[in-house]
Amino acid sequence: MKRIVWAYGRHINRTIRHLGDTFENHGYILEPFSMVVPRWRKLPAMIVSARWQEGHLRGFSSVHPWTYRHLKVPAHLQDWPVFVFGDMILSSAPHFFYQDLNYKAILNDRLAGRKTFMYDDVPLPILKAQVRVQHEHYARVSQVFSMSHWAREAILATGAIDSKRVHVVGAGSNLGRVCLQNPYTEKNLDAKTLTFVGRDFVRKGGPLLLEAWHHVHRLMPAARLQLVGPGESLSDPQMNIVAVGDVNGDQVVSLLKRSTGFVMPTQWEPYGIAFLEAFSCGVPAIGPARMAIPEFLHDGQNGYIYSKDDPLVLADTMLRLLSNNEATWALSRQAFLDSRNYTWERTFEKMARVLESRSDSTMWFA
Repeated sequence: MKRIVWAYGRHINRTIRHLGDTFENHGYILEPFSMVVPRWRKLPAMIVSARWQEGHLRGFSSVHPWTYRHLKVPAHLQDWPVFVFGDMILSSAPHFFYQDLNYKAILNDRLAGRKTFMYDDVPLPILKAQVRVQHEHYARVSQVFSMSHWAREAILATGAIDSKRVHVVGAGSNLGRVCLQNPYTEKNLDAKTLTFVGRDFVRKGGPLLLEAWHHVHRLMPAARLQLVGPGESLSDPQMNIVAVGDVNGDQVVSLLKRSTGFVMPTQWEPYGIAFLEAFSCGVPAIGPARMAIPEFLHDGQNGYIYSKDDPLVLADTMLRLLSNNEATWALSRQAFLDSRNYTWERTFEKMARVLESRSDSTMWFA
């Protein structure tokens, strides 16, 4: 049996769980390891990172490298290879990172004046310190798996790792294997319904979407907008906007299966698994040409990419998808076909070819 430490952040999210299940289905023994640091260990980082911002004293221990400098796997796991969702070195054993983003890319966006949302307030000296630490970890890691070519280029831009050790493996839908055949029918086309999925409403482009929807509603009053994730207070019956709040995966599938299209005008999205989930239901998507999104959202093939963050431009793109049934039906067929390339099984296969080709393959066996 092949063994590996499965290192993740505070919680086991759907990505960590589904990829882990796939590894176990292929005979791997996973030893979960949460990279949570006790509060008392965060205290030095909290003190040195404290800043007075907008009338409040704030600490940035969660992104300060001091917080994690003593983090190690338990002694009985020191010889096990380590698979890390992130970029931490936790022992002297071989390490494998899985990433959709790195601190170098975040710092570059900050220096260029682009919004990074959850990183906007992090002091630049702390980000620069994290870039230096990440550089050291890249120099030591065995292999890095990146979700996208965009992420791979950002990793290689650090200059700390050889291109032969960075592999694009993609990601999968976290809704599971939804359908064997495309469930999209004429009912989807007739529904004239677009669905947005995202808890972080502002970062995912919610305000832009609502502004654009006013133009859609004016020209197509029967069109509906479903918001999955945001609170029900955003519902607006007069505008045909329904906010269903936070729902489970099965409910997301049900909502997508009744949709004409998926729309997420995200402002900062390292990858975008929600697009893949729409594809798995045969639902064509609308999104921006930002970060990794153009690698799987292909304009005029499985959806549409709008050209700029302008409400009128986004509205025109949504109306295009809602009003041209023949073209939208073709987009659906291609979206469903493309979804077969984005599964956790496919991602595992790409990882396994790298993991099991190592010359010191005895490291896997208990």
